[in-house]
Amino acid sequence: MAGMEINELLRFVLITFIISLLVISVALLLQKKRGNLVNGFTLSMISAISVIVSGTNLMVMGYIADEFNLSGDAMSTYMFFIILGLNILNFLIYLKKA
Repeated sequence: MAGMEINELLRFVLITFIISLLVISVALLLQKKRGNLVNGFTLSMISAISVIVSGTNLMVMGYIADEFNLSGDAMSTYMFFIILGLNILNFLIYLKKA
């Protein structure tokens, strides 16, 4: 069914954001002084882009599920909450390194 394939492709975008945010978290934890690899502007832009794109993907998945009379996708919602949590964690790590 076409709706399920699209959900899998959109879920891949969420997984990519989760992996990239985990890499940023590790980079923030390993950098010695503030601003070496990841500065505040970069962190805020990546966070804003990941939340906006993930939220849009979540809404699109809801529209697709509604059009094809499918049930909602709970895993994608959990992935969105993981992305939000990682963004908050990255900001806290960045502020702690100040």
